[in-house]
Amino acid sequence: MPPSDALKPLWAKQESVEVGAEPAFAFRYLASIENMAADPGIERVEADGLSRDRPGMHGKTHLVGGGSIDWVVADAEADRQMVIDLMLPDACVRFELRFEPREGGGTIFTQRVSLFGPNAADHLEGAEAGFATSLRDGMLAVRDRIDAAAAER
Repeated sequence: MPPSDALKPLWAKQESVEVGAEPAFAFRYLASIENMAADPGIERVEADGLSRDRPGMHGKTHLVGGGSIDWVVADAEADRQMVIDLMLPDACVRFELRFEPREGGGTIFTQRVSLFGPNAADHLEGAEAGFATSLRDGMLAVRDRIDAAAAER
């Protein structure tokens, strides 16, 4: 299998969900390091800031059951998008998160997960196992957490 690059990932999957909260709230909720730990698969997060709202921010996510993954914010535009790269040996899993206003209020939240890099083929099975069938369910769970937090404010 030929290597891929950032312009042509080896694998990608995209899903969108409707969120009741406005784009600015949804963005801030997902950018918050504190809110990352709400994910049941995450034990704790270490980062060089409180919010994933600036390019170049680095962090490490420690997973329940062991293991960790390093990440960097590759791009961010307040209230509109953030791009998070999970660093793998000679490969990267990229999460592109977009927050667009929904007609009538709320947000269209879109997440695109892609795998690229010279060693991407070595990580294809793990990427497919982790996201191919569960991305939509994960996004629905995130939507529910965002909407619950918006209702509390």
